[in-house]
Amino acid sequence: MNKKLVISSFLIMFSVVCLSITVYAATTGFSLRVNGIAIKGEAKVIDGVTYVPLRTVIEGMEGSYHVMPESNTISILRRDISMYGGYTESNPLHSGSKAYFEMNENFNKFIGSVSIEETSKGKDALKVFQEKKEPAPSGYSYVLIKVNLHILASEKPGALLSMNNYRFEYIDSVTLKRTPSFMFPKYSPSVSEGKPFNGWVGFLIPEGHESGMIVLSSTDDRQNALWMKVE
Repeated sequence: MNKKLVISSFLIMFSVVCLSITVYAATTGFSLRVNGIAIKGEAKVIDGVTYVPLRTVIEGMEGSYHVMPESNTISILRRDISMYGGYTESNPLHSGSKAYFEMNENFNKFIGSVSIEETSKGKDALKVFQEKKEPAPSGYSYVLIKVNLHILASEKPGALLSMNNYRFEYIDSVTLKRTPSFMFPKYSPSVSEGKPFNGWVGFLIPEGHESGMIVLSSTDDRQNALWMKVE
């Protein structure tokens, strides 16, 4: 047999074997476990790079994964800092800290952040009103919180989230009664990406009950809410 032909045949066979190994390595799947628990899906190692189904892994870690194609955004929230499981009545958000939330409203999804910058009560609250507000009725007191709320992403670019009086509600620590804010006028301000809300939210509550909670939620959702401590 011609020597060149033998060498050529060997090289061809060697290339086929290498190709087979490469294909095998690229298509071999690895099972997935999150915190020791098996989840659906598999990982693959291709050219030394590990690929995993991100959504499956994030949700396996009880996180929140949202694809927003219209705004070319993928939003991932850790469940322990998102609205639906992070800051609750027993673990509320405190002044100076920031929470991230997800909110569904008007067939749109909003991802945002919120923080309490300041709290003002009683006579100090009247100074915030610049003396344009009458003193609270007998037996009641004003409680104001200064809120910084940003929309980080929305499913529909430019979508507006209305800041109406029921967006924030005060929960009495004694009676558990909910009281909506009175700060927003009929034509409520709105927030969107690049247009945050930074202002006061006010409540009129019974005196002595100022140690309650503020909740932030969708107007049609009173169960899932972000809880904030009045301090």
